[in-house]
Formats: sequence, structure tokens, C-alpha cells
Amino acid sequence: MVLRRPMRMTFHRHSPARPAAPARSALLTAVLALVLMTAACSGDAAEQAHPEAAPVTATQRVTVEPFTPDGAPSPRLTVTDEADAKCSASGVDLSDPTARRCMTTEGYLLYDPCYVRPGPTPDTALCLREPDSTDAVRIHLVEDAGPLPPEEITQRPWYLQLEDGRRCVLAPRPDPTDPAEQPTYTCGKGDHLFGMPDTSAPVWTIGNRQDTDTAGGTGDAESALREVDIRTAWF
Repeated sequence: MVLRRPMRMTFHRHSPARPAAPARSALLTAVLALVLMTAACSGDAAEQAHPEAAPVTATQRVTVEPFTPDGAPSPRLTVTDEADAKCSASGVDLSDPTARRCMTTEGYLLYDPCYVRPGPTPDTALCLREPDSTDAVRIHLVEDAGPLPPEEITQRPWYLQLEDGRRCVLAPRPDPTDPAEQPTYTCGKGDHLFGMPDTSAPVWTIGNRQDTDTAGGTGDAESALREVDIRTAWF
């Protein structure tokens, strides 16, 4: 929210005579209009600065596309680093056959997901920390074990933004058949999602549980599972 300091208005009296009532009424009307207009502008600016504050009327589904159709990095991306790596099927993005998990040959840094450049013989991949990142790491494939088998490719988002702005990434090897025990998404320490998104309505929902016992404190180990709205889902 953008807070504006109240306008300070100084009136210089040129005559001891009191202003006539109509003039005073007109002045108050003008000041009130200025206050209302300022408040409206402040509200618009706050909503633009913090779009996650706006109510969710429909979940936005976004497909991650790091490359343009001609094989160049997307214009929104800046390549900040490069490395040689050996890659295999991604353990995070399970819906895109171009998604990879890459380990660099020097330093043994692990990146997941990375996306191989489309083509008959993929030789380059771009790795993203988050699906809407503007920075990317370019990978030169030394070895590529290929995508997941077709029967293991499943249309589930690998990254979610909830209504309140929290961001959650697909947990390693999620088990959607046991939502009561196995988290399917991780939003932070002690903050997890369970099951898969319910896509039956325009606003998708998913179960969320936040632990109440922190750093050796007392109380229940886990909070109750509650439904939360999904603002954006990236595939």
C-alpha cells in the first residue's frame, strides 16, 4: 500500500472579514474532491505495486517457454552463467518432456529444472530458479539421458503461487494418493501443500498445512489441513 502524507494547506487571511458561506462551501467541496481523488490514485498504485493483493477470480495457467520458436533464449531472459553438465529427466517439472535435471561437470552444481533447446540433437539447456525468473544459466550438454518415459509424464504444475503471494515448488517424488501424510508441494519451512490442485472451478484450490511447532516449541506438531486458493500455476 502506498501511503501519502496528508496535504498541508496554509490559508493567508488578507482581511479580518469572515469569508461568505458560499465561498467556504466551495472551498470545502474542492478539498474533499482532492482527498477522494488522491485516495483513489493511491489504491490503484497499491494494487499495481502488489498484484497479489487483488482477489483471485480465476487461476492463471502459464506454460514455461525459455526458448523462442527459432531456438534463441526468450527475450525476457538474461544468461548470467554457463557450464558443462550431464543431464537426465527433471524431478521437478514432470509435465514437459524438455525438462531436465543437470549436474555440472565442474563444481558439481545441481540445477532442476533446466529446459533443452528444441531440435533433433539437443545440445543446450536453460535453467531457471523460478518459472518467472529473468535470469538463466546456460548448460552445454555433455551427456543427456533424455526425458521421462511417456507413461510418467503427467500434467501437474511444478510451481504455484497462492492467493496470499506464497510460492510453492513441487516436492521430490510427490505421492498424490496419500495427501494426509506426504506433502506434494513445499512453500517453506513447515509450510506444505498436500494432494494435487482441484481444477474443477475457475479458482483452483489445494490443501495447505502449516506446522505450529517451531524450533523445539510446544503445541500441536501440525496444524489442520485447510483449502487455499491458487493465483498462478506454472507448467
